Amino acid sequence: MTSLYQAMLSQAVSGQLPSMRVVSQFSAAEIRQTLADLVTADRLDLANALADAGQSLYPDSEDILAICALLAEIQRDWTAAEDLLRQLVDKQGAATTAFTWRHLIRVLRCQCEPGKALLVAKQAMAAYPEDPLLNDEFLALQELVSEQMPVEASPQLH
Repeated sequence: MTSLYQAMLSQAVSGQLPSMRVVSQFSAAEIRQTLADLVTADRLDLANALADAGQSLYPDSEDILAICALLAEIQRDWTAAEDLLRQLVDKQGAATTAFTWRHLIRVLRCQCEPGKALLVAKQAMAAYPEDPLLNDEFLALQELVSEQMPVEASPQLH
């Protein structure tokens, strides 16, 4: 149990949340680990408060963007998850991981946006052409999007 986790719990017992002064003493990586621990303990109320503080303190941290996106996914806040994942992709640039791409695709699918998810899957496949999970996702999205095309938009055979 991290010292930030202990501070979060002790403050919660007294009905308070740790101040920014307390949270600011910890690194982005320590906040990320504490967020993971809070989620594991099913303390989403405290996790959300810490996520807000972490984003305020470290708005460009890959650790914070990633864990906050996962927290948003857990809570099915797809809009927030998409925003955070897109920020993470922008931050990581060409070094965006296959894991990040898969999460962004999943979030877009959960928002019933298969066209957008397919575009993201194409980007991901350009970076990771050998990733079997991305390949499966790409093929499934291609099929889904082609099934949704109106008949008049389909190519005509002559």
